[in-house]
Amino acid sequence: MQLACGQEFNLAEVTPDKVLALQDELLKMPQADIVTEHTFLPKVYERKITIPPWVVLTGAEHKTPYRVRLEKGTIAVNTEDGVKVLTGPCEFEAAAGMQRAGRVFEDEVVWVDVYDNPDDCTDIAELEDRLYVVPECGLGDSRTEAQKAKIAYRAFLYQIGLDTDSVNDATASVFTTNKFTYDICDVVARKMQRKGK
Repeated sequence: MQLACGQEFNLAEVTPDKVLALQDELLKMPQADIVTEHTFLPKVYERKITIPPWVVLTGAEHKTPYRVRLEKGTIAVNTEDGVKVLTGPCEFEAAAGMQRAGRVFEDEVVWVDVYDNPDDCTDIAELEDRLYVVPECGLGDSRTEAQKAKIAYRAFLYQIGLDTDSVNDATASVFTTNKFTYDICDVVARKMQRKGK
């Protein structure tokens, strides 16, 4: 793939397993305020994200090919040809089947994914189902309150030096009924959701 901009970034190869491991680590931390905008043009859907400076992020694996338009900013991101440092404005074609990880530098980044939308669908949930392998944690602004609560709980545990496995092990006997053990993270997330946190 030939990029319209960018230079080779000298990092170790980024594999799908490494992106998933990064995603898991990022979900333990407070989440960045990434703004998402949806634009519908005839037969086209555009998903624009504005990412603050110095943010590290992962996206979802894509089910279809699409076009990327980097409108502004500089980001290191994994591509089909390895990790590249891209500076906007630039555009490139992206193949299906890749989950990206990125690291923004000192200026905010405006990143737009452009998709074919032959039936002019405007239902975001349906489009996400068509276009992405949606992770358990959901997609940015489309996360449910339960998903947000679960992420917040995991971030809390991380901040106090615990993880869900150690809390689940420590509380297994308390939450075990009829040979079913509750995931303490799910229990607390549901309670936080009910309290409106």
